Amino acid sequence: MEADPLYHVKQLFHQGSYKATIAEASSQPLTPGDDPSALPRAVYVARSHLALQPADAAAAQAVLKPFLAVEPAPPSARAASALATYLSSTGTSRAAAVDEVRDLVLEVEGDAVEADVEGPTRALAGTIFILEKENEEAVATLTEGAAKADLECIALLTQLLLALDRRDLAQQQYAAAKRIGNDSTLVQAIEAWIGLKTGARPLHQAYYFYEELYQLPAGRTPPVLASHAAAHLLLSHVDEAKADVQEAQGRDGGADDVNVLAVATSLGDDEAAAKLAATSHPFAADLAAKEKAFDEAAAKFAIAA
Repeated sequence: MEADPLYHVKQLFHQGSYKATIAEASSQPLTPGDDPSALPRAVYVARSHLALQPADAAAAQAVLKPFLAVEPAPPSARAASALATYLSSTGTSRAAAVDEVRDLVLEVEGDAVEADVEGPTRALAGTIFILEKENEEAVATLTEGAAKADLECIALLTQLLLALDRRDLAQQQYAAAKRIGNDSTLVQAIEAWIGLKTGARPLHQAYYFYEELYQLPAGRTPPVLASHAAAHLLLSHVDEAKADVQEAQGRDGGADDVNVLAVATSLGDDEAAAKLAATSHPFAADLAAKEKAFDEAAAKFAIAA
């Protein structure tokens, strides 16, 4: 079997080592030409810029610009550009980005587009639909066409299903992912996400996965440290969780990483809770809803003098 020229880039990206992904992928030309791996490498670089905290939409668009100038521009580059626009704008520009990926999903249907272009296009479109809370659209996008055999689409769908408390369906996606690439880091990540949600023995498996990433040379990134801390916290290792959060907050971008803020909030960090409340993180929305429900219930009762 021919080696995947993007193997190391994908490994770093799936580990959450976004700066290392940018460095690895940028070691080769990121321009249209004879190298068929140039486009997917550029898309990974753009996605890595967008995954940083804060997202660097301008850098992502600069990487994609040579591919967007091609006629016709490849759908995966246009989808990555739409995500950059979505994350860096509001109002009509953001709505236009949503419409763009909606059209792109239709464009990549059928056999005319190669799977290595359709898969990333669907994953990027699905990301925008999830952020827009268009869950039905996201599920359809991530379960049709090349998405059925694309690990990134399956991983994203699994995250959505876990957020919707459909662990049963998430397990089905994990089984499908194992059939595609049992040894893949992304498949192991899917298992870890389910473990964090499930608890008991699967939780221990999740901890071992994040411990393995934690020990890698480029592994101690804010996303990995946040997940490592979450596993520690769920295992009642409070001091270890606090140490992970403290280390994450000391790293570049870690103080503003929403997942780091979420774990820190769970550990009672009021400053982190205040910063988290200003974000669109699901945990922040959940806390706000519960505070509102509590205030409404408390208002119905009066303490006698």
